[in-house]
Amino acid sequence: MAKLKADLLDDLTIKASKPQEKQYTLRDGNGLFLLVHPNGSKYFQLRTTLHGKAKLIQLGTYPELSLSEAREQSREKRKQVKIEHVDPVLEAKLAKHQKSKDADNTFQRVAEDWLAIKQRTLAPSTHLKIKQTFNANVYGVIGKHPISEIDNQLVRKCLLIMQKRGALEFMEKTRGWIKSVFDFALSDKLISENPIPLKDERLIKHVGGKFPHLQSMADAGKLLRNLVEYAGSFEVASCVYLQLSFAQRPSELRCAKWVEFDLDTAIWTLPLERSKTRKYMTKPHTIMLSKQALDALKQLKVYTGHSEYLFTGRLTSKPVSDKAISNAYDAVFSDYHIVPHGCRHFFSTQANESGLFRKEAIDSFLQHKDENAISATYNEATYDIERKKLAQWWSDQLDIARDGAKVLPFKQA
Repeated sequence: MAKLKADLLDDLTIKASKPQEKQYTLRDGNGLFLLVHPNGSKYFQLRTTLHGKAKLIQLGTYPELSLSEAREQSREKRKQVKIEHVDPVLEAKLAKHQKSKDADNTFQRVAEDWLAIKQRTLAPSTHLKIKQTFNANVYGVIGKHPISEIDNQLVRKCLLIMQKRGALEFMEKTRGWIKSVFDFALSDKLISENPIPLKDERLIKHVGGKFPHLQSMADAGKLLRNLVEYAGSFEVASCVYLQLSFAQRPSELRCAKWVEFDLDTAIWTLPLERSKTRKYMTKPHTIMLSKQALDALKQLKVYTGHSEYLFTGRLTSKPVSDKAISNAYDAVFSDYHIVPHGCRHFFSTQANESGLFRKEAIDSFLQHKDENAISATYNEATYDIERKKLAQWWSDQLDIARDGAKVLPFKQA
C-alpha cells in the first residue's frame, strides 16, 4: 500500500534529521527513501524489483538533489523498471562507459586512425598534405573535442578561418577530408550521423578553372629555348623539360626514382602506390619514352644516377621541391603565368587538335580514369603502340617548336 500523503517526507523533516551512531532511513513511499549516514550525508535511494530480483537505485544526495526532484526521478525509474523492463543501474553504467569512450575518441584520434588506413591507397604526397592541413588548420579548433559532440557549426569555425585568408579551393578540399573522417567514424559506430551537410551556404564556393598553361606551340618553343640558358641546376632544368615532354602529373614525375625506368626498353613504369588514380587501376601505369626523352634521361643519369631520385634536391636523399620546379617555370617563361600541371592541359589540347590519335589513347597517355563505369570495367586496352607513337610525335613537335625541325642537343652533361 502506498504511503499516506500525511506521512510523506518534507524538507523540514529532512533538515531536522540528525546523524546517529548507525545509518537509518526516512521513507517517502513507493520505494523512495532517504538514507542518513553517521557522518551526516543524506542520500535518496529507490527500492524496486526487476524480474523478481530486488534493485537498489542511487538517485543523488540531499540537498543537491531536492525532494521534488528525487520524487520525479523515482517515478521515471519505476516506469523504466515496471513498464519498460529496463535496468536503470545497468543503463547508468553503460552511459558512464560510453561517456568515457566518447572522451577518448576525439576528432584528432579518429582522424589519425583514418589517415593510417588511407595511407594504403593515397599517394604519399596527398597523405602528407592532409596530415599537414589537419595539423595546421583543423586540430587546433576541433582536434580535442569528442567526435560525437562536434556539429557543423564547430567545423565551420575552422573552415571560415581558411575562407577569410582566401584559400577557397583548399578550404573545400579540407571540408571534404573532414567529412570523410566523420564517415569513417560513422562506419565504426562512433557517431549516429555525419554532421557535415552536403552544402553549407555560409561558405563561399570556389569557382575552379584550368591550370595556367602555355597557349601555343610558339610559346612552348620560347620556353625550351630559354631553358637552354637556364642558370639553375641541371636537375631542375631536366625536370622542366621532361614535365613538358611526358605530360604526367608533376608530383609523380618530381618524385620519380631511377629504379622505375628501363632505358633499354624505353619505358617508365609508375608504381601503383605512387599513382593518383590507383584506386581505379589494376596494374601500374607505363609511360613510353621518346628518343629525345631517353637522351635527356641518359644525360641526367650522369648527374643523379648515384641517387635514388632522378631530380635530387639539396639533400640527395630527397627529391627536388615542387616550389623549385614552379620557380623554374617562372624563370624560363615570363610572358604569362604557367604551372607544371598546365603541361598536361597543353599536351592534351595539341594532341586532340592534331586529329592523329584516338581520344582513348590520349586519355591513356595522360592516365585519365574512364568516366564511363561500364567501359572502365570491361576495357583493358593499354594502347601501347599508339602511345609510343604519340610520345615520339610530341617530342618531335617540341623540337620543331624550339628550333624549326633542326634538332639540337638539349644540354650536354
